[in-house]
Amino acid sequence: MSKMFTKRKILFVFISLFLFSTQLCALSLDDAISTALKNNKSFTAQKYSYLQYKWNEKNALTNFFPKVNLNASAVRIDNDTYKEANSTFHLKVFDALGVPTGDYVPITVGMMAGGVYKTTYITDLTIRQPIFNGGKLFLGYKIAQLSTKQVLQNLASSQNDLQYNVADSYLNILKIQDMIKIANKSLASSKAQLKKIYDKFDVGMVKKSDVLQWEVKVENDKITLEELKNGLSVLKTYWYNILGLESLSQAAMPDRIALTSYDNEITLLHSMSEVTKFDTLSYVLSVVKAENPDLKSFALSERIAKTAQNLAITNFLPSLNLQYTKTFDQDDKLNFDGAKSWNIAAVFSVPIFHFGTNITNLKKSNFQYKSIQLQLEDAREKILMAAENSVYDLITKAKRVISGKLAYENAKQNYSIVNDLFDQGMVTNTELMDAEVMLFGIELNLQTSYYDFVLAKYALEKFTNK
Repeated sequence: MSKMFTKRKILFVFISLFLFSTQLCALSLDDAISTALKNNKSFTAQKYSYLQYKWNEKNALTNFFPKVNLNASAVRIDNDTYKEANSTFHLKVFDALGVPTGDYVPITVGMMAGGVYKTTYITDLTIRQPIFNGGKLFLGYKIAQLSTKQVLQNLASSQNDLQYNVADSYLNILKIQDMIKIANKSLASSKAQLKKIYDKFDVGMVKKSDVLQWEVKVENDKITLEELKNGLSVLKTYWYNILGLESLSQAAMPDRIALTSYDNEITLLHSMSEVTKFDTLSYVLSVVKAENPDLKSFALSERIAKTAQNLAITNFLPSLNLQYTKTFDQDDKLNFDGAKSWNIAAVFSVPIFHFGTNITNLKKSNFQYKSIQLQLEDAREKILMAAENSVYDLITKAKRVISGKLAYENAKQNYSIVNDLFDQGMVTNTELMDAEVMLFGIELNLQTSYYDFVLAKYALEKFTNK
C-alpha cells in the first residue's frame, strides 16, 4: 500500500512539473513581439542604421568648428640641383651714379633663397576656420538632421511591420493547431461512423458503396491531418526566425488566446450604425494623417529635397575662410628650432564660371524635388486608401464571426438530427457524411474568423502607429 502511494506521489509530481514546464514554454503575443523587437536580425540592423545616421548628423556639425593640422615634410634634392643652387657667381657693385666700380660680390642661389639644403625639414601648424560658405555648412547639417529623423520614422514603420508579422505568425500557429484539433475530431468521428457502417453492413442494412465512401473519408481525413502537421512544422521554423533566436530550442510556442474575450468588441462592430461607422472612419484617417510613420517619412523626404535644392543655389554664392599658419622648422634639422614665421590668410572665393556644373546641379535638384512631391501625394493617397480598407475589413471580420457562430450552432443541431435519423434508417449515408463535413467545416471557419479578426486589428494598428 505504501509503495502504491509512493508511486502515485511520484507520478503526481512528474505530471505537475510537466504542466508547469509547459506553461513556461507558452509565450504570450505581447512577449513574442518584445522578443522579436529585441532579437530580430533585420530590425536590429535598422536600429544600427539609425545610430549611423545619428553620428552622421554629429559629423555634419563638426564642419562649423576650426580644423587644426600639424604638418611635417622632408624634401631631399638631387646632387646636381644642390651643387647648382650652391654654386657661386659674382654680382657687380655699382656706385651712387650707377657706374660699375669694378668690384664683385660673391653670391649663391641658396643665399638669396635663405639657404638651400640637401634635406629640408618643414614643420608647421595650420588652423582653418570657415566664416561663410554660402550656407553650405548650415544646409548640410540640416539635411543630416532631417535624414536622421527620416530613418527614425522608417524604424517606426519597420517596428509596426514586425509587430504585424509576429502577430500573423502567432495567430497562424494557433489557427493551424485548432485546425489539427478539428481534423483529429473529424478523423475520430469518421472512424466511429465507419465502425457503425461495418456493423450495419454485416447485417445487410447498408450497401458496400456506403462502406467504401466512409473508408475513403477516413483516409482523406488522415491525409488532411498529416498535411496540417507538416504545415505547422514549417510555421514553427518561420516563428523561430522572426523571433530572431539562435536555435529552435530557445523559442517557446504561442500561448492560447481567449477568443471569446473579443466578443463584446465584435458585437459592437457588428451592430455599428452607418453614422458611427463614418465617424469612426473619419477619426482613424485623421490619426493616420498625424501619426503614420510612412507619411512622416515621405514628408521628411520632401523637406530634404527642398533643402538640397537650396544647397544647389549656394554654389553660386561666394565663400570666406580664415587660415592661420605657424612655421616651426624650415632648415636641415628636425628640432623645432628653425624658422619662426607665421601668417594669417583670408581666402575669399567667388564662383564665376564652372562650365555649367552649378546650373546642371540646380536643375537636377529642382526636378528631384518635384518628383518627390508627386511621390508623396501618391503615397499619401494609397496609405489613406489602405487604412480605409483596413477599417472596413475589421468590421467585415467582426460580422463574419457573428455569422460563423450562428452557422456553427445550426450545423451542430443539423448533425445531431441527421445522425439520429441515420441510426433509424431515415436518411442516406451521403446525407450523414454531408452533415458531418459541414459541421467540421463550419467549426473551422468560425475559429478562422476569430483569428482573422484579431489580425485585422493589428493590420489597422500598422497605419495608426498605435
